[in-house]
Amino acid sequence: MSSKVCNQIILVEEVLARLCQSTYPLEALQGRPLPQGVDPLRLEVYLSDEDFEKALEMKREEYETLPGWKQVNLKKAKGLF
Repeated sequence: MSSKVCNQIILVEEVLARLCQSTYPLEALQGRPLPQGVDPLRLEVYLSDEDFEKALEMKREEYETLPGWKQVNLKKAKGLF
């Protein structure tokens, strides 16, 4: 395999890793522009469990039991909308 092909493979792996990233720090999701590939309407799903509890002041399981309108209001109040 030539070195040019090897470099292209590494680049593809790096791009895939960035696109497949599933969690981001709270600061990255509250800032703009958002990381590439992040759904701006579902920022809470990209938080680690620790950041989720820090940002929304409840566990993910508690949040998921709230009605949709309460979830939206909470995200707006915490800068995640």
